[in-house]
Amino acid sequence: MQKSIETTGVSRDAAIEKALMQLGLERDDVSVEVLENGKKGFLGFGAAPARVRVTYEVPDAPAAAPASRAERQETRAERKPEAVQPAARIEARPDLSNVDPADPRLTTPHLVKAAPPKGEQPEKPAHAERPSGPRPRRSFDRDRPRREPRPPRVSQPREEKPVIPVSPEAMEKVTVEAVRFISGLLEQMGIKAEVKVCDQLIADQLRLEIVGEDMGPVIGRRGDTLDAIQYLTSLVMSRVTEEHVRLSIDTENYRVKRAESLERLARKMAGKAVQYRKPMVLEPMNPYERRIIHSTLQDYAGVTTYSTGSEPGRRVVIAPEGARRGYRPRGNR
Repeated sequence: MQKSIETTGVSRDAAIEKALMQLGLERDDVSVEVLENGKKGFLGFGAAPARVRVTYEVPDAPAAAPASRAERQETRAERKPEAVQPAARIEARPDLSNVDPADPRLTTPHLVKAAPPKGEQPEKPAHAERPSGPRPRRSFDRDRPRREPRPPRVSQPREEKPVIPVSPEAMEKVTVEAVRFISGLLEQMGIKAEVKVCDQLIADQLRLEIVGEDMGPVIGRRGDTLDAIQYLTSLVMSRVTEEHVRLSIDTENYRVKRAESLERLARKMAGKAVQYRKPMVLEPMNPYERRIIHSTLQDYAGVTTYSTGSEPGRRVVIAPEGARRGYRPRGNR
């Protein structure tokens, strides 16, 4: 069974944190619907708090144990009224000793109906006779086309972009420029860390790892800061060479842990979509995280996934099969 509460706060994140503190749950255990984004106002005028609705799941109440046979019999005995014996009816029989059998009143045709002779059955009216043989089929049954069974849904694998190898000269240039840019950015942020180049697993991908003591500020909330560093670095790399090089920046194995968390969240919300027969809208995600949700539920029976909204608020919708597509949460309207 699902329940929900509405909370307000100075910002959307503050309202969500307030609801989580009241419920004592984690962020992955609830689904959030933004009702009002809130306004900061100008000099304190026109400010409006943000309002969100947080939906969480509570266990259903246990069903009452069935009553025993003895209890059911006692209940029926209490509900059944006592039988009332009807009073004996005493009918006075008329005296027929002085009645004349030839009295015409006793042989009136419309009052006395002659019984058929013994051994003969009375004739049935014509409308009661039914034709023998099989019952004819109705016209709408004969003309109605038979519906063919629906073929099972077969999920098509997603097409991956072909890998175009990058020349060693271009890869060396982008590597030097990426390491130089990230090192300078970390220095400006006041973070002591080192940028290491990882082994190249794909021909067109550069893998870097930031190593340091405290990498919390580098990761940010749900990886926002790490994604921003990766995006800025990719822009700098595009100016060095015309060849397309994909970039992946990680620290403290965050990418793998985040992918596993998203896979668990996807399966959990898919189960809710099938159980409650309603679409489940996830929080806004970047294209990489949305791709993880789609690929995880690609072969999940009974649900379909699609994205709605515009960047940076684009989010994934997990809907049961056959549901009307195009559902949009209130926060994006």
